[in-house]
Amino acid sequence: MKPIYAGSYKSRKPGRWKVVFVVIVLLHLVGVGAYLIISKPSNKETLPPDTEVAAVPAVAPAPAPLDAMPSLPVASASSPDSQALVSAAKASMEGGRLLDAKITLEQLVATHPDAEAIQLLGEVNMQLLKSPLLMPGKEYYAIQSGDYLQKIAKKFNTTVALLKAMNGLETDTIRLGDRMLVYNSHFSIRVSKSRNELDLLMNGTLFKRYSVGTGKFGKTPAVEFSIMDKIIEPPWTRPSDNRQIEYGDPENVLGTRWMAIKSADHPELTGFGIHGTWQRDSIGTQSSAGCVRMLNEDVEELFDLVPRKASVIISE
Repeated sequence: MKPIYAGSYKSRKPGRWKVVFVVIVLLHLVGVGAYLIISKPSNKETLPPDTEVAAVPAVAPAPAPLDAMPSLPVASASSPDSQALVSAAKASMEGGRLLDAKITLEQLVATHPDAEAIQLLGEVNMQLLKSPLLMPGKEYYAIQSGDYLQKIAKKFNTTVALLKAMNGLETDTIRLGDRMLVYNSHFSIRVSKSRNELDLLMNGTLFKRYSVGTGKFGKTPAVEFSIMDKIIEPPWTRPSDNRQIEYGDPENVLGTRWMAIKSADHPELTGFGIHGTWQRDSIGTQSSAGCVRMLNEDVEELFDLVPRKASVIISE
């Protein structure tokens, strides 16, 4: 008995298999042609001759090194034009027109960073900051119920010492409803090991430059730190025997202020900081065991300006 789908041999016409064969061949040809058309790249996707296609990296590229960050002005030689602008800024400062002097010096430092202009810019910024005059970043704040200086300092990411200096306060006493000047900007620090300079930045712009001492033989790590602790008249632990040397002892090398710094990316780096020194001739050289050292009067000024957690980036 034949399968039901086979049909009868009598019903088949002569040459039927030839027709079936031709149809199958045509179907194959149509399929091959369709595949070639679909797989052919369009003109929009065709790369020009000799174009090199970059390979996709297996891992994300490493972050740019610290030295690749936007550079700060490097002091250059004076010119007649720069000296004329410096003289104009000095005249403005002597006449009490501090904002005019600031604008002149900022423009000069941005285009031709004359060494004297950089120094004067730091002086005029400090005078403006600690005066009753308004400047970029300074604003008035109305004292509210429950406020005290530490709370206000934390709110504006500043320091109690700066709040008191800006408002002429000799004590921590404040009164509800009074208005006080606050500094609502962001301070950070950049240190150049090769130039032995510390730049105080305000919102990424040079505010004041200090000459510092860094580690002998490049011992100061070129990484990003943040200020973790601040101590007035600090004791010093002598590394040779771990003995604590109190402030005021001639052997204490930390000067009048200590700001401990810590790196989130390199927690193994411990014991580093920014501190004062009585060895004035060591400033401007690679002279320390690895810390950044400053003149006592300079570190005291910086201490009062930058809050805890402020960024400290040290580069070669």
